[in-house]
Amino acid sequence: MEPEPAAFEYGGWTRLLADVVSADGKIDYEALSVRRNQLSEFVRQVAEASPDSHPDRFPSDSAALAYWINAYNALVLDAVIDEYPLRSVWKTRDGQFFQRRRHVAGGSAVSLDDIEHRILRGRFAEPRIHFAINCASGGCPPMRPKAYEPDELEETLSEATRHFLASDWNCRIDRDAGKIFVSRLFKMYAEDFAGDTESTDEYRVGVLRFVAQHTGERFEDIEGLELVYNTYDWGLNDSNRDPRLRPITFHESVEAFHDGDTELRELLLYDGNFCNRDCSWCTVFGSPKGWHREYSEEVLDAAARHVARDGNIKFYGGEPTLHTRGLLWAMRHLRKRGFQGVFTIYSNGVRAQHLIRVLESDVKTEAVLNYSIYTGRDADPLPDHAKESLEAWSRANPMRIFSGYKVLYESGAGAAQEFDRDRQSDYHGPGKACLLCFPVLRSTGDFHACPFAVENDAPHFRLGEVGAPPARVFANYKAFRRWAVEVLDPAAQARGVSSCAFCERHVAELDPAAFV
Repeated sequence: MEPEPAAFEYGGWTRLLADVVSADGKIDYEALSVRRNQLSEFVRQVAEASPDSHPDRFPSDSAALAYWINAYNALVLDAVIDEYPLRSVWKTRDGQFFQRRRHVAGGSAVSLDDIEHRILRGRFAEPRIHFAINCASGGCPPMRPKAYEPDELEETLSEATRHFLASDWNCRIDRDAGKIFVSRLFKMYAEDFAGDTESTDEYRVGVLRFVAQHTGERFEDIEGLELVYNTYDWGLNDSNRDPRLRPITFHESVEAFHDGDTELRELLLYDGNFCNRDCSWCTVFGSPKGWHREYSEEVLDAAARHVARDGNIKFYGGEPTLHTRGLLWAMRHLRKRGFQGVFTIYSNGVRAQHLIRVLESDVKTEAVLNYSIYTGRDADPLPDHAKESLEAWSRANPMRIFSGYKVLYESGAGAAQEFDRDRQSDYHGPGKACLLCFPVLRSTGDFHACPFAVENDAPHFRLGEVGAPPARVFANYKAFRRWAVEVLDPAAQARGVSSCAFCERHVAELDPAAFV
């Protein structure tokens, strides 16, 4: 009679975690460096056997799930320690921290994305895994100081979820303000928490039901609260790292397109490319020689009709603070027309006091500074007095001023430029396909499909005039998204360029009747 196959064993992994995990769930990477051999030994065990290669060693779903959670966490640490010291998983050598298949599980090459998305999320449909796996970032759930074991997995996952939600940064209710603040994990993986839904409203309800279930709150007591997603801390979860975030952190958009939505969740307003800077990579050719047209009541009324009342309206150009009086008037007008959502002002920050004046005029307004100008990389930096003023105001008013991200796009003035590797979109994961942004309403009175190609008047981007019914513009936008995926992206791939570059140089080759 053949002996029973040995169950996968986590003793060594638990002993290592007990030595390197701090009381608040961070990792002492300096201690881990000293214990690299222990980590390598467990990584070797992961490489030799998995539920796919040796199913007899993982006799239950709990055994398989525990394996993949532990494997993910160990392989993340192995990838970090290979390049330590570093400030963030986005600062690795090739930018492919999650995408590159450099790991082995049960004899098969896998990436961290493979484990998280294809295996954990794809096979198990268990939302609580998001509070067990740790991607080595400050916004992640705390690392458990011992392995996840199959026999106690159900209670352990529930405990990890409750522990995560007990942190004010991950779940905080402000009943006076009528808001509930939750981790952006709930935004990143809304479908996992909400289930098989299709619209923004259904996702919101599903997230709140999940929160209620795992906090003890009655769903009926929180279902009417405004749901706010906190900014995610992508800094390394290093116990030796200063935990304070810089006063101006990276901006992450809240709104997303869902097939079941019946109106735009986000709309960009564009009043021209007149700017007090002349950056060589500007997607809209912004410069002091650019054009500007003030917003009219007709344009603003159309914006209020076309975007969800609790959505996001974004002002950009050009430089919005060059026309502060008109910007403030436009914001007041939209509020009078019933818009209750967030205003976002995209600014270079040079006219800091004007930007602060705009922010102080409306508590649901945020600003996003251009990354290149804020950091002084590939652009003239912010004047010292402007940077100091904005950072001081941000310290006093957290989560109101943000920085854009470092990626540059082959669009507009940047179409003919070569960018450093770490400034290209595929370095950070999104790739070269169309970003499928929300559309633009130009102050000239027309809806345009792309905020990057907004100065391109090709018929492919036309969604309707200012007086068009919202349903028609929305239908045209959905058709544009399909066209971008089914026609534009393949055409760009065939030519060997990004979709942004294709639109800038070759879009006339494509038949606009394919979606209009």
